[in-house]
Amino acid sequence: MSKEQFFNERAENWDELSRNDMTKVDMLTRLLLIQKHDAVLDVGTGTGVLLPVLSRYTAGKNITAIDISEDMIAVAKRKFAHLGCVFIQGDVVSYRFSPETFDVIACYSVFPHIDEKPRMIKNLAAALKPGGLLAILHSCSKERINGVHVHAHRDVSMDSLPPADIVADLMRKLGMKLEAVIDNSEMYAVCARRPNAQH
Repeated sequence: MSKEQFFNERAENWDELSRNDMTKVDMLTRLLLIQKHDAVLDVGTGTGVLLPVLSRYTAGKNITAIDISEDMIAVAKRKFAHLGCVFIQGDVVSYRFSPETFDVIACYSVFPHIDEKPRMIKNLAAALKPGGLLAILHSCSKERINGVHVHAHRDVSMDSLPPADIVADLMRKLGMKLEAVIDNSEMYAVCARRPNAQH
């Protein structure tokens, strides 16, 4: 079974299966420093848990949501069509975003499920505008996430969240400037900014 099939089968019940601490989600999204007119990409949107939070910052505009699962996207559309987001069904590792499109890219609760993590980060970094921010966020610890996955269905049992310093190093090697690295018992965040264009 592919990742797409795995999440398609669980899309209708995902909100009951996966609980999010919205207080922590709010704390994490504050790290993004989103401005009202920013173009924002929500990677691995799933059923859209991050969309109403992001829309508070952007006044409900300029948000794009992508997920590999067609059925997850369908649920997110049903719940949040009123927000006016653009929804894309696609693989973020290989999806051809227009270069320098987004001011902020948020990857919330999705990174363990990405098989080609360095390639994904490189693809997303290229989609950032100069000065744009890429953030990998989780509202619980990597130990808890990895512990859940290892005992989960065989299709996700090998999906793990690496230590934040390893992810930070991947971003640094692309010339990005780190703004936050959090890897503790409460949450996980790696945020880095693409350099501004040289004049």
